[in-house]
Amino acid sequence: MGTAQAKNPCYHSSGLYLEQGISFRRPGKQGNYSDARINLQELDRSKLLDVRKITIKPQYWKYRSEASFALNLALMTNWVKGGESNISTMFDITGYANYTNKDLKLSSNHFARLKFGLIALMAAGKYDLRKNLDLLETNSKLNHKAFGKFDVSGILLFKTQIAIGKTYTATETKVVSKFMNPAILTVGLGLDYKPNKNTSINFSPLSYKGTFVLDTAKIDQTKYGIANDKRSKNEPGASFMISHEYKPYKTVTVINRLQLFTNYINNPLNIDVDWEMIVTANLNWFTDVRFNTHLIFDDDTKTPVLDKEGKEVLGLDGKPKKAAMIQFKELLGFSFIFRF
Repeated sequence: MGTAQAKNPCYHSSGLYLEQGISFRRPGKQGNYSDARINLQELDRSKLLDVRKITIKPQYWKYRSEASFALNLALMTNWVKGGESNISTMFDITGYANYTNKDLKLSSNHFARLKFGLIALMAAGKYDLRKNLDLLETNSKLNHKAFGKFDVSGILLFKTQIAIGKTYTATETKVVSKFMNPAILTVGLGLDYKPNKNTSINFSPLSYKGTFVLDTAKIDQTKYGIANDKRSKNEPGASFMISHEYKPYKTVTVINRLQLFTNYINNPLNIDVDWEMIVTANLNWFTDVRFNTHLIFDDDTKTPVLDKEGKEVLGLDGKPKKAAMIQFKELLGFSFIFRF
């Protein structure tokens, strides 16, 4: 069989050259086939019933965790205005576990949190390592659908610390806390109202709050409202909690957790307050600016009253005067965030 070649004799024309054995032929007209048939086979629809049913397994549990780490360094040499060189660290890790079963109308929310920080102060060429932040807490809530946006709810709260805490004065150092000293347990039964997915309002009129100091030989339990001859304080009362998360901007999150407790038996108008606010601004995928405030007021927790010079005020009995005061802590810094 020959071949055909295409050539360009010049830049503005083209040609097709046929070698020997090449010919062109118009195809013949296609005929009609009147006896053509299509074989049809009836589908047995009963076989569709044999198709395996796909079952979707519901996911009842959802987990997430978040950890942040902050490091601050201040170095001073011959600083005329005064000050101390220091290194401070802060570690905050929180784990969440949420359960939802729509068939049983059950839901539960759990979180555990560890917050710990150290500060190293340089004095006389040596570093003095101290604790400046320590919190270990768990929060659990079990709900059963009642009506509307209300659930029957049971709560369990627990708070303590993991390391020894001390107070420092010019003359002495005192141990004031350690693991399980004190430990605060709150349980309650009541109603939980959820107007939206970011807000929870819990009221538990049947509640119990227990404060425990197990090592009364080293820890002064009276600082936490426990009698001299006791290791625990038991309070029946009512608990009220609000948890709210708000995003004023896409990269800014504001979390508020407010816990109130009143003792039915002893001074019910003196309400214990525990309010924490966390404002987080995302700079990028691993760095945040975090502002954290924590306010606590417990009428049974007494602290020494100081004068303007920082000295203890004595009462009529000659002993240092003590009173219930607002406890407040504020933290502001950059954090490296790990979410998993």
